[in-house]
Amino acid sequence: MREDLLDVEPYVSPQRPARYRLNTNESPYAPSAAFLEDLARATSELQLNRYPDKDAVALVNAIARHEEWPPEGVWVANGSNEILLHLLLAYGGPKRTAITFEPTYSLHSLIPKITGTRVLSQMRDEEFEVDLDAAVRAMTEVGPEIVMVCSPNNPTGVLEPQASIEVLLEEAPGLLVLDEAYIDFAGSEASARALLGRRNLVITRTFSKAWGLAGARIGYLLADPSVVEGIARVRLPYHLSALGQVAGEVALQHAGKAAAAARAVAGERDRVAIELQAMGLKTIPSHANFILFEVEDPPRVWRALLERGVLVRIYAGVARLERSLRVTAGLPEDNDAFLDSMAEVLDE
Repeated sequence: MREDLLDVEPYVSPQRPARYRLNTNESPYAPSAAFLEDLARATSELQLNRYPDKDAVALVNAIARHEEWPPEGVWVANGSNEILLHLLLAYGGPKRTAITFEPTYSLHSLIPKITGTRVLSQMRDEEFEVDLDAAVRAMTEVGPEIVMVCSPNNPTGVLEPQASIEVLLEEAPGLLVLDEAYIDFAGSEASARALLGRRNLVITRTFSKAWGLAGARIGYLLADPSVVEGIARVRLPYHLSALGQVAGEVALQHAGKAAAAARAVAGERDRVAIELQAMGLKTIPSHANFILFEVEDPPRVWRALLERGVLVRIYAGVARLERSLRVTAGLPEDNDAFLDSMAEVLDE
């Protein structure tokens, strides 16, 4: 094994048997019956004995229409994680640097490491936003090829101010990769989509969250066509299956229902946050589909919730999150079960 991988821990998303799984930020809403009917019809027409369209032209064009962006600037892959992998393979690598802002999604540092890219981690400010002064100094000193920003950020849910994104775009010597996996829960004006005219901006999205298709593994990016030309050099042949391509196409035909589900989840997120605050707990203002909150004894609270059938995420050992748990907003009844359990645990 490569020596530079010896201290790299594999990505782990711990799962436990639980009635209420509120730890992985999936949508609580399953695809509609109408979606499933359309998907069944579309998949029945596939020739699965043949390779899929290597360029996923139909899906790329559908995303381009949905996002109102040229298809030459759209790239699709198996979830936004593979999108990030393609980006790092093409624009990272040995003797190159990626900057991340912690705490954030762990794949933002893991994927650069497995591609041989040097990772420079900067801590976020007290509000869990990017510390612009520190970021500009680091970019000036290091000259990173890639700057990674998650907005809304995982696991805090904090939305990066548009003005901050503009400063980072101006100062970044290479690509600014803006991970907008949770943007659909933040409102229509929250995205940095309007800044895509800048050649060094890359926006990544996923069908795994608001679209309710975590099991389909579909992600995409929007960028200048020149960025896509670079990525095309590193992808594997036929990397996105015919089934995945069709699932994405059908999902876009039901975009209105996905948007309505995202609004419902956002409403439940706000309700849960208010109830946690009423219990005397500190919550981080979230624009995603989850809430990060602090408790006195996270391991004890986590175990007590699990004993009641509620699984949430714990961040033991993560800098600045030592007292934190994260709960995904589920269906109203899921959230009621979580809140009732939290009240019981705190009373103990």
